[in-house]
Amino acid sequence: MSVTYTAQCFVRPSLSSLRSPYEHLTPVEPDRAFSLADVLAIRSIHPFYSPHVLYPPNADAIRKARRRAAREAGEMDLKRQPLLWKKDLYTAIERLINDPSPQNTFRQSIYTSTTGGGSGSKPLFFATDVHENRRQRALFGRFLRHIGLATEKDWIVTVHSAGNLYRSLDLTLELLENAGATVLAAGHDMPPAAVVRLVTQYSANVLSGDSGQIVSMVHYISTLPQDERAKFSINKIIYTSESLTAAQRAHIRAVLGPDTQICSILGSAEGGPYAASSSTHLSQDHHQEDASSDGDFQDFIVDDRMTRIEILPTCVPENDASPVSACVPDGERGMIAQTSLTRLRNPLVRYITGDIGSLHRLPPQAAAALPARERQHMYVLRLYGRDRRFSFEWGGEYYEFRNLVPLMNDARLGILQWQVVLDKAEGSEEAWLEVRVLRAGEDVGGSGNGGGDGDGDGIVSKEELARRIGTFFSLCAANEERFRLVFLDGLDEFELSTGGRKVVKFIDRFN
Repeated sequence: MSVTYTAQCFVRPSLSSLRSPYEHLTPVEPDRAFSLADVLAIRSIHPFYSPHVLYPPNADAIRKARRRAAREAGEMDLKRQPLLWKKDLYTAIERLINDPSPQNTFRQSIYTSTTGGGSGSKPLFFATDVHENRRQRALFGRFLRHIGLATEKDWIVTVHSAGNLYRSLDLTLELLENAGATVLAAGHDMPPAAVVRLVTQYSANVLSGDSGQIVSMVHYISTLPQDERAKFSINKIIYTSESLTAAQRAHIRAVLGPDTQICSILGSAEGGPYAASSSTHLSQDHHQEDASSDGDFQDFIVDDRMTRIEILPTCVPENDASPVSACVPDGERGMIAQTSLTRLRNPLVRYITGDIGSLHRLPPQAAAALPARERQHMYVLRLYGRDRRFSFEWGGEYYEFRNLVPLMNDARLGILQWQVVLDKAEGSEEAWLEVRVLRAGEDVGGSGNGGGDGDGDGIVSKEELARRIGTFFSLCAANEERFRLVFLDGLDEFELSTGGRKVVKFIDRFN
């Protein structure tokens, strides 16, 4: 029996009939982000910023607002806009995402993502327009290519996570492919041995994952016989999530080689990817940071056509939405406020990210390596980490994270990951404190110091590490029975966040 297909069977619907009403194609060009005027125009009619507004504007309202903004073209003063805090954003998102009304435009044509929850906070659900999300990935991929983070010669194996609303795997794949690289999706479920076989089989030269996964993979590679490690050559690491510490960077280069490039992509559920660190352009700075005692920071390159970063005084009261017009001078630390020019339907304007940072000009070697038409739009965001304005109490003493973090990140201690658990003993109201650590092997990166003080090339002994941690927590006969230091062998032995599988630094089971 023969079947004849007519041409009518294969009529392709026109693009206009397939296009979502939320594709904001005018007047923005498809290869550019939105203007600040556009973003501020939508901000003024969006429930993130105006509690009396029930739902975000629909496509028609967005078009009208943008036309009005174009007619009123003038200097837009970002500093006159109120601040947006996570607490207020959270409240608005929770209301909108739980409202199933057909009129609720927030739930239409959205890309959903959630934070990884590595700080122990409640994961934040965020919704982005599906088309804006694709445009942002294309723009950011081009940015990664310009700064040399990924090239057409790179073969990348990524072990990023996916599932439970977490989207880091598909995000990483698309960003790096948009940069021109070839990417193999290993995912977080592939065992380390299988990942190594994949790297070897396809002669991949780059390993990608979040910082915890990278540390775990490199730790596994360090246990392989030398003849096994000689079968592959990884010359670049691309990681996301929390910054690698000096000890972690030293361990990576000790295992993979001293010339291994360590690159990073900075992003969030709220803002998407917005900055990157490429050792092609910042290698000298990064090597200096690794070796310095004041190097607990990381430099990222930002493109002001996609993201505006302001550094505000840390004295700004928490959750105070009032406009703050005075930014700190370039080079000085402060709170990071982010305005995204890639997100329009649900705009992000002067959002307090919760990080501490400072702004700097591009170093000469970085500027020289960038195309002339690009470098004028680039600047450096120096990231110092989370703004931790809290402490925890144990045994009548308060311990601040700003004091604990430098101890745990001391390269001489060789700590690759750590976790603090405040717990309650069974049948007792007393608080127990457990500190969990994953260390580099004492024979990696130096000769080891045994019971030394860490002044040599290697890391200190377990006994010396225990002594220093004990000193920090003021261990004595009165409290040492309620303290436990545990040495772990792998990432999976920590308690990890559900979505992003990040090591949760502080777990409070007592309060």
